[in-house]
Amino acid sequence: MKPRTIFTILKLIIALPVIVLLALAYSSLFPAGNWYVVFASIILILLGMLLSTGSAGRVISLAMVLYTVPYAIGASQFLPIAFPETYRQTGERILTSPYFSNLGLPSLFLLMGLSLMTDYVKGAEEWEKVLAGLGKKRVGLKTLASSLTVLVMAFILSWGLLSLGERLPLRIEGIVLPVILFAVGMAVAYGSIVSGKYKKIVLAVEVKPQGGGEVIVQTKEGEKRFPISPSAAFEWEMVRFETELMERPLCVFLRRGERRKRLAPLIENVDGETLFLLYREEG
Repeated sequence: MKPRTIFTILKLIIALPVIVLLALAYSSLFPAGNWYVVFASIILILLGMLLSTGSAGRVISLAMVLYTVPYAIGASQFLPIAFPETYRQTGERILTSPYFSNLGLPSLFLLMGLSLMTDYVKGAEEWEKVLAGLGKKRVGLKTLASSLTVLVMAFILSWGLLSLGERLPLRIEGIVLPVILFAVGMAVAYGSIVSGKYKKIVLAVEVKPQGGGEVIVQTKEGEKRFPISPSAAFEWEMVRFETELMERPLCVFLRRGERRKRLAPLIENVDGETLFLLYREEG
């Protein structure tokens, strides 16, 4: 199976529970005779957004915003004064809905976890595309498998602590957030760790061609300069420069006129005896 297909399936697996959860939550606020219309409409809109944009992150971000809207209505100080009758009816439906009362906190917890997972999938997909262009395939998938496993285990642990805190007289919910942050940091470190020995370095730098300029790679032996052709902007949004080095670069700069911008390494990966480094212009 091609990596692109695998990433698409992963996005669907992550986004579908969020889409269904939001559709169930909003449909519970409407009368019994109309709930299926709201349910089907939300499913079709968010699923269409996912398939058209290919971005699970956008879908989950929109779902998180929409899920917090009923909470904002319930906490509003203005609506009870301006629309007392409408606010009373709406507030009753929100309070009686299990998705905004009993299941409110677990649902937000789930949305937060899936949102972080989409960031991992997106980063691994970009990693896969870049390294595939350098001749190394499925590196992004391998990294995703290891880091995502650690992240899933961390959220299962945090969810267990949250459930335990609700059943015990001890209020241990306060340690859930630090556990999440620690687990996420551990997963990031595990997923981006560079291990192994290398004898050769392959450096790739991606920059925007608009405005021309040059890329400067500084090493202990001197500098390597790569001029940027402004005409490349008519064909490409980003241009890539590749070179082989015997040691890690001291720093990589993007120079446009008199301005010099230092680029930070975006990806580091060791495969065999080769270290792959990717620098990219952000913003």
